[in-house]
Amino acid sequence: MSSHAEIPKLFPNRSYDAGDSGFIDLHIYSNSADELDSYVYGVNITGGPGVAFSDPQSESFLMDGDYVFSGVSSSVINSFPVTFVGGGGSEITVGDNTEDPASAFTPSPVVLPGSGAPSLLARLEFDTNSAGTFDFEFDALSTFSDIDFNGIAVSSTGSSITVNAAAVPEPSSILIFSLGCVVAGWSHRRRRRRAVVPAGI
Repeated sequence: MSSHAEIPKLFPNRSYDAGDSGFIDLHIYSNSADELDSYVYGVNITGGPGVAFSDPQSESFLMDGDYVFSGVSSSVINSFPVTFVGGGGSEITVGDNTEDPASAFTPSPVVLPGSGAPSLLARLEFDTNSAGTFDFEFDALSTFSDIDFNGIAVSSTGSSITVNAAAVPEPSSILIFSLGCVVAGWSHRRRRRRAVVPAGI
């Protein structure tokens, strides 16, 4: 049997306007109670340069109680970064391993939960800058291992988002706005002029 890593959620939605920022949550669960001790995986964005992983990442997921290595993350204990953005923002590598907080460099593997309550594997942040459809794909060279460095087979499901072009005001809207500014400016100047005219003139 194998554990199963998936990318099931996008927040706040699957549709964004160019210039928006967002994040994608990755979760992991096991069909056979595998014990996970370490992982190194990658996620790639395909579809062009219109979406890129934020650099640097906040790595806020490390402090989430649902994080798969919550309480035993070697990266948290030793203040190491876990995310590395490359490819101009089109790819990200994430890696961490367990460590007993009471015994330095001693592994403390965790039993992966079942599919009914998957653990959080990461929250990866991204920025959008142009329109298109973009896929988030799990890298085939990703590795998940137990305490004896035996690989745990992992499969994943991809996710995609759509980025819409930034809205451009219609010419009529621009004209109305411009006229409004002119009128407001003229009225303001007229009031100021009246205020400075001496009495009797």
